[in-house]
Amino acid sequence: MKNAFIRENKPQTTKRVVLLGMLFVTFLVVSNLTAFKVAEIQLTSDLALNFPAALIFFPLTYFFDDILTEVYGFKISRLIIWGGLLCSALVTLCTSIAVYLPSSAIWDANTNHGSSAYALVFQSSARIFFASMLAYFFGEFINSMILAKLKVQTQGKHFFLRVISSTGIGAAIDSTIFCNVAFWGVMPNHIIWKMILTIYLFKLCYEIIALPMTYALVAYLKKADGVDHYDRETKFNPFSVSLTD
Repeated sequence: MKNAFIRENKPQTTKRVVLLGMLFVTFLVVSNLTAFKVAEIQLTSDLALNFPAALIFFPLTYFFDDILTEVYGFKISRLIIWGGLLCSALVTLCTSIAVYLPSSAIWDANTNHGSSAYALVFQSSARIFFASMLAYFFGEFINSMILAKLKVQTQGKHFFLRVISSTGIGAAIDSTIFCNVAFWGVMPNHIIWKMILTIYLFKLCYEIIALPMTYALVAYLKKADGVDHYDRETKFNPFSVSLTD
């Protein structure tokens, strides 16, 4: 039986939504800043896993997106997704400006040509930003839409299957888009497709491992904020930021 104090029919903005949104955006920005580095783990003498360093952080955006959609609904999630896009764009713009500012000769000498290293890291951010945001746009919105629609169809049941299904589809799309756009011409094609498979499986396993925490946090938020939103009449327009349509 549902808690009589839980509201289902209206998106709610609370202090907990703000905190979750801040964490979502933080891990998105961190993912963009760490995405250009390719890490390698040597499993055997003949087998190595190559993956962007951002893989450690980016799956957390799905974790928070799932929680926001499940508890507060697609409209709240959509607003925060667009907020993340805007914040990432501002970070990219600001770091690009910093790259093109004239470097201090004293600083450059004392940091062993730090200006070159700084530029190497942040000049890549434009391509990484484009790849990340393109993948992010499709992956996060598809994840949120599927989760919200499945919640209505299942009447809020089978949370495990709903989360795995939505993440499985969203992660497959964003992993494919990101790796091809970010590393085409930088890494060999066969390495790119191995990276896609590695990233996809990692994200899916990440989601499964995090499920107990997801269940606990969802239950806490529904009780604390008294809301369990169902997107029964939602227009799933990804380009809107309205909380009323």
